[in-house]
Amino acid sequence: MCTWIEDCGGVDMAPSGDLEKFVALLMLAGKNVLFVGAPGVGKTLLARRSACFFTECPPMVEAGREDLAYEDLAIRYAVGPDGRVEKRPGSLAKAVAESWASLRRGGGPCHFIIDEINRANIDVVLGRFFTVLDIEHRSVKIQELEEAGVDPPRVPLSFRVFATMNVVDRGQLFKMSFALLRRFAYVYVLPPHKKIEPKRLPRETAKELGLYRPYAEAAYMALTLKSDLENDVATLIRLPIPQPEKIAEEADRLGILHLVDQLLESADKIGLEVGPSMIVDVLKAVAVYTSAPPSLKPREEVFVDYVVSSLALPYFAAAIPRIRQKALYTSKAFEEARELNEVASKIREWLGERSASYHVARGLLYELPAEV
Repeated sequence: MCTWIEDCGGVDMAPSGDLEKFVALLMLAGKNVLFVGAPGVGKTLLARRSACFFTECPPMVEAGREDLAYEDLAIRYAVGPDGRVEKRPGSLAKAVAESWASLRRGGGPCHFIIDEINRANIDVVLGRFFTVLDIEHRSVKIQELEEAGVDPPRVPLSFRVFATMNVVDRGQLFKMSFALLRRFAYVYVLPPHKKIEPKRLPRETAKELGLYRPYAEAAYMALTLKSDLENDVATLIRLPIPQPEKIAEEADRLGILHLVDQLLESADKIGLEVGPSMIVDVLKAVAVYTSAPPSLKPREEVFVDYVVSSLALPYFAAAIPRIRQKALYTSKAFEEARELNEVASKIREWLGERSASYHVARGLLYELPAEV
């Protein structure tokens, strides 16, 4: 069995440093978190620490591996010593059950960690849990949780999934679908000797602020969801989420909507369709940042940098497989590759070479075929 419990009790697990503060804000914004980086940079340690933010309930940890199956997460039926069929709850089902028990005691949820997530065929492994990774779908009952005796057989709104992935072997191991990746915030973890020092953005505004109003309303609705259990969300932290107009205005003040404008234009040139989820996630992060206490707020320029690198730029990864395929048949791949290069150049101009966003943008270029 490849699961274990990480003890949170008696340890100071308050977020420290800009990266941990941003991860805490992502949690409050309803996002699961994928930590990506080179081997040995501390991704697993960061995931364990993050899973202890706002709670003393220890997380359940599952190691990604080739033979990992849905039954390992949900429920497995096995013949016991007495010859009877036994129900054996999986690691994720146990984490959900412990979360509900902890929440009823007035404690926090027991989060779930998948270490080296891309070593498993994770889209298949997650099965029925795939949809409920989005908090908007947490009201959905899961049959296997009901069979395992979890009451209620749903995933709490305050429950988060953390994962880690090495950049050096992501191309050789099982591919993660883009539908799954968008359910996580992509947090790039740099080695300790590399510091994140983004430039302060000029205050350029969005072309049409009114276009973002529907997305701000969706962000507001997602952050004010009600749970069947009264103290579910409050065990994380209760924030005075601003009204949609204020969310959009604050995102514009920070210069984020101007960057989103530019990135959407680049996506159009590449032929990449970016759905509303990216913009809504960005605005949810802004809403939480606006209403969070000072102890959870990184510097503004750092927050903007992490929002772009974690919630916006990863969408461009969806263009890489198509560019690779086109490189075999048409010169169109060169045009799209040039546009990705232009995105990286814009990021360097906006946020600087020492920004997290530039590291992520440059990483996208490394995934392109050598001939383009």
